[in-house]
Amino acid sequence: MSIDYNKDFNCSISPTYTNYITVEDYNILFEAVGWGRCIPARVQMALDRSDYLIAAQIEGRAVGMARVTHDGLQALIKDVMVLPDYQGQGIGKTMMKGVMAFLEDLSSDGGILVNLMSARGKDSFYEQFGFKSGPNEKRGPGMTKWISKDAAK
Repeated sequence: MSIDYNKDFNCSISPTYTNYITVEDYNILFEAVGWGRCIPARVQMALDRSDYLIAAQIEGRAVGMARVTHDGLQALIKDVMVLPDYQGQGIGKTMMKGVMAFLEDLSSDGGILVNLMSARGKDSFYEQFGFKSGPNEKRGPGMTKWISKDAAK
């Protein structure tokens, strides 16, 4: 599937898209969208274990990223992030088109269940790509648990 990465971008400076992001740029994005900061070694491990990664850059600065991991039966979309000043300009949509193209290729031999955890208030963004919020007629609400040595204290 061929993707025109600049088709949906409505800003005077079009981003370039790569499959690489530094740990520091990841943490800048992660913090900018309100999720805090992560331990650099853990970020590097997560990036290294990503099966697909797309990062948007403008003038050498990371302004967005998204990534996917999978085990052959299920895939998980992670870390769809765009700097707040660049949200609403088509960067997230373009990155998700890349993610979806990867997942469609991955599912070509029978299908794959794709999961993601939407940030609060962002459900409608993912619905345009066919995702359904839970609970719904087929799925429960989904569940999460944060496990940390610090949380046990």
